[in-house]
Amino acid sequence: MAHNTRPHRGLKIGLAVAAVLVVALLGFAGNFLFDFALNPQAPYTMKMMQDGKDAGKGEQMDAEETEARAWFKENRESSSLTADDGTELAAWYFAAPESTHDYAVCLHGYTNEPIGMARYVKRLHDRGMNVLAPAARAHERSGGDYIGMGWPERLDVVAWIERIVQADPEARILVFGESMGAATAMNVAGESLPANVKCIIEDCGYTSVWDEFSLQLKDVFGLPSFPLLDVANLVCNVRAGYDFHKASSVEQLKHATVPMLFIHGDQDTFVPYSMLDQNYEACASKVKQKLTVHGAAHAKSAQVDPELYWNTVNDFLDENY
Repeated sequence: MAHNTRPHRGLKIGLAVAAVLVVALLGFAGNFLFDFALNPQAPYTMKMMQDGKDAGKGEQMDAEETEARAWFKENRESSSLTADDGTELAAWYFAAPESTHDYAVCLHGYTNEPIGMARYVKRLHDRGMNVLAPAARAHERSGGDYIGMGWPERLDVVAWIERIVQADPEARILVFGESMGAATAMNVAGESLPANVKCIIEDCGYTSVWDEFSLQLKDVFGLPSFPLLDVANLVCNVRAGYDFHKASSVEQLKHATVPMLFIHGDQDTFVPYSMLDQNYEACASKVKQKLTVHGAAHAKSAQVDPELYWNTVNDFLDENY
């Protein structure tokens, strides 16, 4: 009696179709997540969601921020640079009131703009420093299709540093970053830097892109990192040329040599406060310091306790800059 193979064949075909559908759905979801987080031109992005939340909260600027932004617009000079990969990068420059070899490079956060660093730019300028405020890739006037989360940007910042040193071989440079800019600053710390870079200050930077996106995937969509983040990471490797795991402040900090100050608010849930110690412990610099600002949410430390914040920053610069 002949054995009927049709049910088995049908089952195999069904499983194959199901597998194709799963792969297609994962591919779609991975591309969606990549666009949501890293493509400013996408129809629905993390920035849109954040903007909606901020509008709902009626988030207001304090007096210092309002004044600093007005000053920023009035005093900025345009600067530009072509990155090694051909990307056109833009920055705003603020020359010190008196001739000096002191420079600060101020790095803004995710989906923000250089003017978002206005209070920091003005404070450092008031200290007598020349200040450069670059726009990260795919932000404000800078070119680039995708947000790099501080990984490709680390090399851009090194290029800006080289530009400063070419113009002023005696330059003494501080790198100062907030949020994604802080992750960028920590990534810069792991690169081979000229002796002109005297110290780095990071405010609320994440440990790695993988860690931060894992957290956001859970918080925003209620989903575990596997398998969607793995697929989104493959998409990022193909479309943007970098890897979420490799883009790690913790790994870069193992190669750091310059004095570093780490700042974090203990009410930060966007970049968890626990990441402060992880970054600090990973840092190989002989001189390192950390500051916790109690009651401060993400990127709000300078606003919540400006006296503690700027006394700590200025003391650190007095000792190490």
